[in-house]
Amino acid sequence: MVFLMNKKAKVLIVDDQEGVRELLLETCLVLGYEADAIDSGQEALGLVQKNNYQLVLVDMKMPGLDGLTTTEQILEMNKQLKVVMITGFDDSEDDLKEISENPQVVAVMKKPFAIKELEKILAENIAG
Repeated sequence: MVFLMNKKAKVLIVDDQEGVRELLLETCLVLGYEADAIDSGQEALGLVQKNNYQLVLVDMKMPGLDGLTTTEQILEMNKQLKVVMITGFDDSEDDLKEISENPQVVAVMKKPFAIKELEKILAENIAG
């Protein structure tokens, strides 16, 4: 099977849009990564405490606990975890600029994004 490669890295996907979440999940699985996909920042915090993720993909704008707050709390909980911010908005927003300066935030993907962009980010930031 194509998706059962040697990569055992675990990815967490946090996006409230079901279509985007499913696309990200399917892509991660096909590329051979283990992945969990959820729709809330609050749930993400619980999963980060319980699991050994190498990378978290976080949507910026979500109801409840938004992506910025979720990312800030994730980074406080785990100093080794890498985060990719996903946004449909202009990255000139002050909040996004500030958090993207954190070395644990390895990329900002703008919607719509190309699958090749996601593949590259995963390959560059996850030890296989």
